[in-house]
Amino acid sequence: MRKQKISILVGVSLAVLVSAAHAGNWQNSWPSEKSAAAQRCAKTFDDYQLQAVCMDNEKEGYNKMQGNFGLPSSVARKAKVRCARTFDDFQLQTVCMQNEKDGYGKMQKY
Repeated sequence: MRKQKISILVGVSLAVLVSAAHAGNWQNSWPSEKSAAAQRCAKTFDDYQLQAVCMDNEKEGYNKMQGNFGLPSSVARKAKVRCARTFDDFQLQTVCMQNEKDGYGKMQKY
């Protein structure tokens, strides 16, 4: 039974690492993230015009991920990790962070 639990834990850990490897990482420089963002855009869109729009959105999302979205730093840091775990694209991580900001603001009223 113990061996099975360890195998499951290792499998889950590897799955998390593999999925995290494809996610955009706001802590890296844009030049180091640009190629992976272009690959994500090309995978999502066949048309070059849509790939270009996607890249504009990725760069804008990356730039926004450098801030704290009006959240306390420690709250923003944890939310960024959750958003990056859920979404690979910077543009979707940014939407997630805006939703986190809105939710945080609402929770402060309770």
